Amino acid sequence: MLHADELKTAIEAGIPGSTAEVVDVRGTGDHFDAVVVAPAFTGLGLVDQHRIVHRALKGYLDSDELHAFHLITRAPSPSAGSAAPTG
Repeated sequence: MLHADELKTAIEAGIPGSTAEVVDVRGTGDHFDAVVVAPAFTGLGLVDQHRIVHRALKGYLDSDELHAFHLITRAPSPSAGSAAPTG
């Protein structure tokens, strides 16, 4: 049985600078939702972002342990302090 923390650790180790939130949606250790934010996603489309996460989870995805994985990815939002001054 997989645990959300295992997947979170694998994602964050496989994607430098990333943060991941992973939830076991059924409590059965095989259906998970994840939100991953990573600088590596900047400028990439969703398919490429998801490929990066899938690479980080390759061992889990190749096994039959992980049955369903709903994934949301995004690059970090620019900080408000980096906005150009107006006026």
